[in-house]
Amino acid sequence: MFGRLFNLAVLVLPWLTVFKIDKFTFKRYLPVLTFSSLVIALISEFSKSFKWWKVRKPLVPRLASDVSFIFGPFFIANLWVFKLTFGKPILYALLNVVFDYLFAYPLTTLAEKLKVYKMGTMSRFQLFLISIFTAGINYLYQMFMEEALKSKRQNAN
Repeated sequence: MFGRLFNLAVLVLPWLTVFKIDKFTFKRYLPVLTFSSLVIALISEFSKSFKWWKVRKPLVPRLASDVSFIFGPFFIANLWVFKLTFGKPILYALLNVVFDYLFAYPLTTLAEKLKVYKMGTMSRFQLFLISIFTAGINYLYQMFMEEALKSKRQNAN
């Protein structure tokens, strides 16, 4: 029971910070947030086959993906990181290194102690590297989206 309630809180609580973000910013970054969440969900599904980690008591039991994490803190943290750093690639990279380190090491250790998930064949360092790599892909995707929107605006004029 505690595990499911914890996962529900992990899903819902980060969304309370969205009220501090204007509608334009949310819409601007929604495509990259959706893209990055899909990438993490796919990696999570691979984790089941390769036994990289195991989520205990997931909100959606048939999925290997931790829906509460992906669409809770991951989604919202990504939103805030893009809002605060997009257009400043060095700051974006530094902030992601810090967040990804915190996720891979102390937060993963805490999650294991709370029996939320358990690492398997993937090391924390590999988790950190995958996180850094996906952050880079996300930034490139957002640059692509910005260019597409810019072109669309120019063609409309």
